[in-house]
Amino acid sequence: MKGSVWAGAICLMLLAYSSAYPQGGAPSLDAGSVKDSTYTNSYFGMQLRIPEGWQVQDNEATRALLERGKALAAGDDKNLNSMYSASELRSLTLLTVFKHPLGSPVEFNPSFMCMVERIEGLPGLKNGSDYLFHVRKGLSLSKIQHSFEKEIYNQTVGGIVFGVLDTTLTIGTNTIHQKYFSTLLKGYALSFIISFSSDQELQSHNKTIESIRFR
Repeated sequence: MKGSVWAGAICLMLLAYSSAYPQGGAPSLDAGSVKDSTYTNSYFGMQLRIPEGWQVQDNEATRALLERGKALAAGDDKNLNSMYSASELRSLTLLTVFKHPLGSPVEFNPSFMCMVERIEGLPGLKNGSDYLFHVRKGLSLSKIQHSFEKEIYNQTVGGIVFGVLDTTLTIGTNTIHQKYFSTLLKGYALSFIISFSSDQELQSHNKTIESIRFR
């Protein structure tokens, strides 16, 4: 079960990139919907295909995962806890999916998440790579050991340029790989986060990324 939690919950740390951002209320945009393995979000004009058989998490399950992730990332550090909580107020998880049901007897449970964070009042953020610069800084502050295999780079997804951050995190004897894809769109930082432990799992995620379309 630990693998099921780690794969998704650690993605909360996407939100932990700076304590200097202005306060604000929760985003008012719609989280989108899933029908016939297709996720659609009308606000961003976005669609993507969920792999056959993958498990879409409801809001309650996602909130529980994020709380566990926050506890793992911040530990008893009050400053980090405050930083994560402040960022949560500006953020919304649009989609969380796992390959297997949570609690399955597997070594690792690959996950895909889509999240947004409001960025108004931040004129220094020009693109997704700028956003990921702060993500990387926040990941470095967490209580979980991260390594960064390469510099942030760009990749076109659905006709839009995204910044991409590759990370590896170690929890006990487990090594987990993650990729963060971020772009700035309609006043938000829109991010996809994939978690995987093998090339085969990465190939499955790549098909999901390739299926993303924007109107």
